[in-house]
Amino acid sequence: MSRPRFIAGAVCPECRAVDRIVVEGSGEARQRRCVSCGYTDSALPGAAAPATRFSRPGRAAGGGDSPPTVVRIVEPDKR
Repeated sequence: MSRPRFIAGAVCPECRAVDRIVVEGSGEARQRRCVSCGYTDSALPGAAAPATRFSRPGRAAGGGDSPPTVVRIVEPDKR
């Protein structure tokens, strides 16, 4: 059996904890497990895994509903 490997950026579908999902096993006998709440599911060959990644609104990927903000650079007074 191989060592458990953490999945970077994965979100637990049960408790919504980030970076707490590990993949255990090898070959066709792989299983995902949340180390926080104990949630598990089996990875079947050829089946699409449930979405476990998320994106934060307002990031560079185009998320968020607010328009861009104009920023002015103000020079300090030289007295």
